Amino acid sequence: MKPHSFSIAHHARLVLCIISLLLCGQHVLALDVPGSRSSNAAEATSSSPSPTSQTAPGTERKTEKSGKYDVDRIGQRSIGRGLNLYSLQKERALGQSMASAIDRDTRLVADPDINDYINRLGQKIARYSDAEMPFIIKVIDSSDIRVFALPGGFLYVDKGLIMEVDNEAELAGLMAHEIAHVAARHATRLATRRYAWSMLTVPLGYISGPAAIGTKQIGPLTSKKFSRDAEFEADLLGIEYQYAAGYDPEAFVEALEKLHSKAKAPSTAAKASFRDQIARAFASYPPTEERIQKLQTAISTLLPNRNDYVVDTSEFQEVKDKVAWADRPILRRHRAGDGPTNGPVLHRHPSQDSEEYRLTGSPIITKGRFPSVFSYLPAFPY
Repeated sequence: MKPHSFSIAHHARLVLCIISLLLCGQHVLALDVPGSRSSNAAEATSSSPSPTSQTAPGTERKTEKSGKYDVDRIGQRSIGRGLNLYSLQKERALGQSMASAIDRDTRLVADPDINDYINRLGQKIARYSDAEMPFIIKVIDSSDIRVFALPGGFLYVDKGLIMEVDNEAELAGLMAHEIAHVAARHATRLATRRYAWSMLTVPLGYISGPAAIGTKQIGPLTSKKFSRDAEFEADLLGIEYQYAAGYDPEAFVEALEKLHSKAKAPSTAAKASFRDQIARAFASYPPTEERIQKLQTAISTLLPNRNDYVVDTSEFQEVKDKVAWADRPILRRHRAGDGPTNGPVLHRHPSQDSEEYRLTGSPIITKGRFPSVFSYLPAFPY
């Protein structure tokens, strides 16, 4: 009994030590992400101007903030540091394998002008980021409105997103958010935390009772909190990168609001039930409304004033027109003698004296030689 009791106590202490370590790491990340009023207040009172920091002409600092999120020290900060089982080389290799799988099963845009523009825009933002690895940027030939990044610096932009945004600054903000995820190494840091919790399953098998149940539930909850804090951090870093590259950071907020309103179902306009509120509280993705509120606070308090911002360029509008032209519907006229065709054929409206008009009273749309029932169905939105 004594050796067994000692083993249980030993494993219990091991579990508590690992839990304390992970919770401390979570606490550090939470304090790092501005949005906590207490942490912002403490930093505001203790921070002082950096002697080597110079304010660019036409700008005026709203709050003197030194440290991890000082916009004047981009590239020299401790972004991406923390507990991580992946080295930069392993993270790059992981992203490469994932990107290869995507490239095999995905249709990419072949137009060199579109690819060149999106690549130059992304590389411009990456130069003003804390990322320690090069970026490979590709455009997916899809009507979806997404942009996502893989570990190691592999960034993908859907062609539909180019059509959805109104200007270059909005697109730059959305890309900067994903570049921030790569710079902060959120994916591999989260994978490290999940691996650490999976290692606890063996010693937790020796523990029983409510304490064991509660301990096993901590892992998923802290992972979700880490994901939410990582999203807030990517928002903050993204507007900093966007700002440093010369773009209006408010454009990212506008793009976020636009995409949120488009994706929001009509049923969600009603007041959320208590169950929905609980589900959102434990979700791994923060509510868009909360993200927008924190972004507006960060823009007004952390970023220096600037007289001029880049909002749009003629090149963006040219690329957008090029995408729209490539997606235009192509109509082919059916000529007699060409044989069967797979396209719909519109026949001339029959005269009122014909038997066909008396039976139908409307033109007949056929597909080849057979009537098409689907021609009369309304088009449903996606």
